[in-house]
Parts: sequence; C-alpha cells; structure tokens
Amino acid sequence: MKINSAEIKNLNPIKTIAISHLGDYSGIGKTFEKLAAWAGANNLWTASPKMAGIYHDDPMNTPVDKLRSEACLENLSGIEPAEGMKHYTISGGKYFVMQVEVSMAEYGEAWKKVYAVLDEKGYVCDTRDHYELYVSCAGDTQDADAPWIVDLCIPVK
Repeated sequence: MKINSAEIKNLNPIKTIAISHLGDYSGIGKTFEKLAAWAGANNLWTASPKMAGIYHDDPMNTPVDKLRSEACLENLSGIEPAEGMKHYTISGGKYFVMQVEVSMAEYGEAWKKVYAVLDEKGYVCDTRDHYELYVSCAGDTQDADAPWIVDLCIPVK
C-alpha cells in the first residue's frame, strides 16, 4: 500500500445509482460487478462516471452479517435505476481524504491506516457517508494484484 496524499477537503455531494449489499464488506465485489454490467448494457461508461463504495457500519462493532454497504455509480445521465437499484446521494461537506494505491488484498489495511491517521491528527468523525472513491486502476480491473488509486473519504466535524 502506498499513500499519495492525506488532506482535508470540502467535497460536493455525488448523485448515484446504488445497489445495497448486506454482509462482509469484502463481498461487495459481486455487487459492483452487477452494477458495472448494468452500466455497460445501458451505455453509461461513455460519460466516465465515478464509482464509489459506501460503508455504513463499523466492522469492529457490527456483526459481519449485519454490515451494510452500497455499490454506487455516479448518475451523470439522469437514467432511472433498474429493479433492485436505487437513487443514492453520497453526502458532501468537510472530509478527510487519503488517496492510496492498493491491491484488492490491501483495502482492509488502507482503511485501518486512514482511521489511525485521523486519530493521530485529532480529527473527529461524524455520521455522514464513509466511502471510497475509485480514481483509476493501473492495469486489468479483473486482476486482484492490479494497483487501484482510491480516495478514502471520512467525514469530519
């Protein structure tokens, strides 16, 4: 894992189409695959929408089978979501954003690191969306070892 930057930013809300996932956060990949396939079938990739993963619960305090998350695709076209999908607006405002380069296996480590850095700097989280915004992938997106550039976005007071 490599940290590219860590700073406070004011982020705009992002209107998305989302599919909810319940269970272990590491299992959200299949939900993203479903969302990506739908986006491809509807020719949504030409607009270069952002994708994000939202994580609602603290895995240290929530049973794995109760963890709630969302796989999101920025809704640049104004298209209506398909069955099993919904409109979801990712919250904006003051965020601590740490950009990292990670492989699939390093996501857990990256999240632990962002919260450790937050704590070291004395920032206090609030209840808005905690999410990862996928900036780019250097390689084949199907390769678990391909490095992803990801913004980990943590709301702060």
